[in-house]
Amino acid sequence: MKAISSRKSWDTAVKHLARHGILDDVLLPSQINLIPSSNISRWKNETDDKYLYCEINKIVSDEIELIRNMNQSSKVKRIISSYFQLCDTFHSVISSVKGIKTVIRKHRDVIINTIENVKEFISIDSALKVFNLSRSSFEHYKNRLIYQCDDSYFNWCVKKHPNQLLSSEVGVIRKYMTHDIYKYWSKSSIYLKAVIDSNLLCGISTFYKYCSLLGFQNKPRRKKSDDYEPVVTSKPNELWCVDVTIFKTKDHVKQYIHLLVDHYSKMILGYQIKSSSSGIAIKELLQDACLKYTPDKVQLLSDGGSENVNTTVSNFTSSNHIKHLIAQKDVVFSNSMIEAINKIIKHQFLHHKEIPDKTRLETIFQETVSIYNTIRPQMSLDGNMPIQTFKGKPIDFSAYSQKFNTQKAIRISQNTKSKCTKCH
Repeated sequence: MKAISSRKSWDTAVKHLARHGILDDVLLPSQINLIPSSNISRWKNETDDKYLYCEINKIVSDEIELIRNMNQSSKVKRIISSYFQLCDTFHSVISSVKGIKTVIRKHRDVIINTIENVKEFISIDSALKVFNLSRSSFEHYKNRLIYQCDDSYFNWCVKKHPNQLLSSEVGVIRKYMTHDIYKYWSKSSIYLKAVIDSNLLCGISTFYKYCSLLGFQNKPRRKKSDDYEPVVTSKPNELWCVDVTIFKTKDHVKQYIHLLVDHYSKMILGYQIKSSSSGIAIKELLQDACLKYTPDKVQLLSDGGSENVNTTVSNFTSSNHIKHLIAQKDVVFSNSMIEAINKIIKHQFLHHKEIPDKTRLETIFQETVSIYNTIRPQMSLDGNMPIQTFKGKPIDFSAYSQKFNTQKAIRISQNTKSKCTKCH
């Protein structure tokens, strides 16, 4: 006699899972295949209130959601690990981008707060990978954010950061960077001026750092080519450089500025402003310089422009035993030094001023040459002004830099003795 198969009964929880479409989240595919599709279809169309005390299904749903999340935890870990792998790849790609570290530092407060907010769920070390920050940098930024001090210009705790500049020193940097005369100079010249004036005693890297913190950004610089070979001189009146640069006044008239510069000291020996480039102006500059500075033996370097290469100039140079060299023709090097001075004159002294016409330009240019030669120090001249180097009376910058350590000790002493109540 054939045995009668017993009818299968399904647990009510299975029906609940089917109604909410979450069978796949709890049961294995092999288990689901044992359930007739007609049953699953019927259960999906049933209402929750068909069964008494159906409210208990809410508790079951919550437990199922928890189980599903736990079942997926390994997958979540793999996803997070994959994201960090993408972050590492991203950082390796952008690591060469100029200024990326500055951007991170600029937004460090937001980054620190975010990491602190998520540290219960993502470890600090894992979160730091997203921003490519070291643990030491994180702690350093965090301390600055937490321990803010009234005695510090930037509210950094003076006891935890005793090496920071005093508020008065930061004020000096701001004063020089916004000075009417100096604010368009290069940062190195402003730094040297402040140190020579005995108003600032710190290294140039520290000066650059605080300029950045104060919002005075660096101007873009072009990298010199690998085959750049500048001319080298060892004393004044060994090589003079001459060039013509164009400056357009507000009346839209081009003014041709003729410059004669001593190569060694970078001092401007003479200038003339004409309505066009002129060989006569070049000859007159050489003539005046020879009378004023009486060089024993000097060479002249210029480009091959018609204002430089003509009978007027050649007759004067030959009669005065001045050897005239044409850049990149008679010699391999260029006339880049005087071209750089032309840029300094225009960008640091002229472009930001209202110069309506030639008459006003002549007045301003006379003041400019005086400031350039006698007031503006240059890093390439070891902190000297051009006139000091030209006259052979250079300053000894080490006399100033030797005071840096003394000032550093004073700075640390004042910072550690701070009475700020916010510091811990």
